[in-house]
Amino acid sequence: MVKPKSTAMGFEIKYESGFYRIEVDAGSGLLSAKWLRPVSADEIIRGGTKLYEVLQETQVERVVANAQALGALTSEAKEWMSTRFYELLSGTSLKKMARVLPDTVFHRIALESVVTRAEALGITKFLVKNFSRQQEALLWLDF
Repeated sequence: MVKPKSTAMGFEIKYESGFYRIEVDAGSGLLSAKWLRPVSADEIIRGGTKLYEVLQETQVERVVANAQALGALTSEAKEWMSTRFYELLSGTSLKKMARVLPDTVFHRIALESVVTRAEALGITKFLVKNFSRQQEALLWLDF
């Protein structure tokens, strides 16, 4: 784990790797997560688990998750996200998650289907909405 350091707007980096960054602005109650490049299923699981841990630690209720650089998801990654990942997040204080999706239609549909399946399984206990731009996502989160 990287030592926390402050960034713009009161954000503190809680986790950073070559593929994923998680920052929290405790004062405003916002967590910002960003995939930095296309990732493997193992990296999806590691990043998603770290997001869960940071949410548990900080009790933040709003998340903006930027997946614009994510790329294609393997079937293993989609399965884990639609079952275990959303179940983990539902065990935190999370109330609203705004997802910024890739421009590529194929990648966008894959990410949308993950949430649709999680919601159909009844494991998503928070609001999730998809966006094309970070600014739209922040507005929905009241920022």
